[in-house]
Amino acid sequence: MNKVAIVTGGSSGIGRAVSIALAESGFQVTVVGRTTRYIDATLELLKTRTPAGQKPLHAGLALDVINENDMQEMADKTMDRFGRIDLLVASAGIGKKAGSSRVIPYSTATLPPDEWGAVIGVNLTGTFLSNRAVIAPMMSQRSGHIINICSSTTPHGLHGTPYAPAYSASKFGVVGLTESLAEEVSSYGIRVQAVFPGAVETPLVDNTILARPFGGTITADNFASTIMYLVTQPVDATTIHPHVIPFRGAFSA
Repeated sequence: MNKVAIVTGGSSGIGRAVSIALAESGFQVTVVGRTTRYIDATLELLKTRTPAGQKPLHAGLALDVINENDMQEMADKTMDRFGRIDLLVASAGIGKKAGSSRVIPYSTATLPPDEWGAVIGVNLTGTFLSNRAVIAPMMSQRSGHIINICSSTTPHGLHGTPYAPAYSASKFGVVGLTESLAEEVSSYGIRVQAVFPGAVETPLVDNTILARPFGGTITADNFASTIMYLVTQPVDATTIHPHVIPFRGAFSA
């Protein structure tokens, strides 16, 4: 039986790379994004990466992670189509408000409340709602795996990125959410992890302060290999807060 994964933010960037890697390893993937044409483009890629002899039954859903009903629809439609949910990779994230044309980032003193709300909404509330939606089916089947994408700015101890207060705060929050949920559902055989990428070559990084090359960048495809490492760990093991940063900057002062 093929395992089933949901990837939020799966139509571009890290999410698209993770969706492809999962399809290559035999998962049936539900790709969740906000723009239908990007979702369709990702599904076409998944068809070409599905192992020989396996029918590509991947699904695409145009939904918004900050909408509770949308996230419940995500879980319900995946269950209706595949009968189970084995994995959620919550990779939907933004660095600035949608439609913003700003180039110079905001300081905390000048950050508009609507910009704060937009970033916190997608990065933190969206992660919460997507996690929440899959918990019930995973608890029912007494197995499952949730991976939340954080940021290399947010390990223990936490370090905020100057002029990115909303982004930093949102990712700090995802760490707390992940650790709390992991304790709550471990007795049901559900593993919950956070992974901490450095600068990854994605549209988000290209268009925000996060583009600053602190030691360089890594490709989304290479970062996806870390997700696959976590996915293929034995059920009696877990990796706590793995960081993935550019090798050439790993040991810089």
